Amino acid sequence: MEYHFGFADIEHSKLNEIIEMMNDYNILKYIIAREKVEGKKTHIATNGEHYHFVIYTDLKTFKNFKETLKNKYNLSGKNGKTGRYAGWIETKKVKSEHKFMSYTVKDNNIIWKGFKDDEIKELLDESFQKTDTLIDELMKMLQTQRPELRTLPPTQYNNGSGPQWNSKYDITNLEVAILKFHMDKNKRICKSQIKNLTLTYLQLYMVERYQILDTIYHYTMNN
Repeated sequence: MEYHFGFADIEHSKLNEIIEMMNDYNILKYIIAREKVEGKKTHIATNGEHYHFVIYTDLKTFKNFKETLKNKYNLSGKNGKTGRYAGWIETKKVKSEHKFMSYTVKDNNIIWKGFKDDEIKELLDESFQKTDTLIDELMKMLQTQRPELRTLPPTQYNNGSGPQWNSKYDITNLEVAILKFHMDKNKRICKSQIKNLTLTYLQLYMVERYQILDTIYHYTMNN
């Protein structure tokens, strides 16, 4: 078993398909990072959308997964003709696996499996310590103020069972708190960054994160 690192030009809408592929190959430890570049002459075929991967599995499984990914999404090397590229780093050339993983999570838009929460926190902290010193302050503020997730109003069913509480949550309070924090700091923030920071709080800092796992999953898959 060993770590494998790489990227692929695939639309973000294909995330569920990629996760299913991971499951099909029984890959139990991975990080999938969604990234998008604007105004650059890279990842043109997917309008800037692409993925970075950290995959921990045996070499044979990795090669099979990589080949399936290539064929399914018509990927080629950088000199290929499809316009959709994929690149993978030879494991023996990776001097620091930890640094590669920290680089992978740099945009804070990640899905993972098999890693501990503390491991992901450490990677995020190291990734952002040079480029975004506000994240730690923001997370501490959110934990202190705890903008509670409002439950939706009770829904009355006609089957005589009486009012039932919807299991989903309204995350507007949390998103507004993140936006207000940046406005108070006179820092610009875009919609995707608000979504990413919201997801980070839900996955890593929200006290009841395991109790609202369905909500976090729904939010992750639809943003």
